[in-house]
Amino acid sequence: MIKIKSPGRICLFGEHQDYLSYPVISMAISKYIYLEAKKINEKKFLVNLPDVHQKLEIKLINKEQEYSTNRDYLKSGFNQFLRSGIKFDNGYDIIIFGDIPINAGVASSSALVMAWLYFLNLISNQRFDLYQLALMGYHSEVTEFNEGGGMMDHYTAAYGNLLYLNPSVPNPELINYNITLEGFVLGNSMEKKNTVDDLIKVKEASLISIKLMKELMPNFNQFQTKLEDIDPYLPNLNKEYQKKIKGILINRDLTIQAKSLIDNNLKILNRKNDFRKVYHFYKKLGILLENHQKQLRDNIGISTDKIDKILSNCKDIGAYGGKINGSGFGGTMFALYPRNQEKLKNAIEDAKGVAYIIETSKGADTY
Repeated sequence: MIKIKSPGRICLFGEHQDYLSYPVISMAISKYIYLEAKKINEKKFLVNLPDVHQKLEIKLINKEQEYSTNRDYLKSGFNQFLRSGIKFDNGYDIIIFGDIPINAGVASSSALVMAWLYFLNLISNQRFDLYQLALMGYHSEVTEFNEGGGMMDHYTAAYGNLLYLNPSVPNPELINYNITLEGFVLGNSMEKKNTVDDLIKVKEASLISIKLMKELMPNFNQFQTKLEDIDPYLPNLNKEYQKKIKGILINRDLTIQAKSLIDNNLKILNRKNDFRKVYHFYKKLGILLENHQKQLRDNIGISTDKIDKILSNCKDIGAYGGKINGSGFGGTMFALYPRNQEKLKNAIEDAKGVAYIIETSKGADTY
């Protein structure tokens, strides 16, 4: 029996940024997609997905599979391996299930893709490293189906821990920090959302705002131009695009500040023996999270009244900070309050959310 688990994630900084080629900071969390596989004598993969009431059969005829839906990620992942010249000879009976909230912004689909690719890699006659596997996950889910997301989810699921990712194609730059952060509680608003459509909608508006700013300001550089330098040009944009471009640049700078904060505190986070310094780190981290949420709410426009209420409840009981998580318009949020996770859990539940105390997780692996 082969057993694999692949983690979900929260995006600390860079929400709605990676598909614009900006860096992001994410953290793998202790909510997982599990894959269990048992070898069978038939030349096929029999896949059972009880959480979504689906079953799938892939015949091992070493021929690319035709897609049944526009989110047929398991067949897509299988096809990625075939295109790399890898053949599969042994059949397996497979069950895939999990405890990650589905369609809630915690990267459940990417965790599923990475668990599947990790399995295919494990049984194949040619092994890809984690870097290659994560990039293959991005192509399986996003490129293959022309979706709006980035590659943060796949690299976070593959590597685990805390991840800084600069998603440049074809060679993403990443730093995998071998540290654990404490004090996070995930809350599910239980508001239904449409992740794929929401991502595409916000991405298109963001790309238009960047395009329009370049037309107004020929020397505009989305990676280097300062926020104050675009002020004279903003009145020439309609309100929606004014907000979008401001939110994009502020969130870009917040991610840079957050990385600097982490880099400057690695020693104390590894040792954890100086409570005063660790406390100050988390307080500063919370302020940055609050500022990020403000942009996502007011300028990017992806928060909801219920999520705002949940975050307000958390703040009222002392949380250092928090934000919406994922593509937005519903789904999940998280808040930060080290040593007070139970209080956070109660605050989220008081606002009619479902709460989960989470920890930093390792990446996809056997168990």
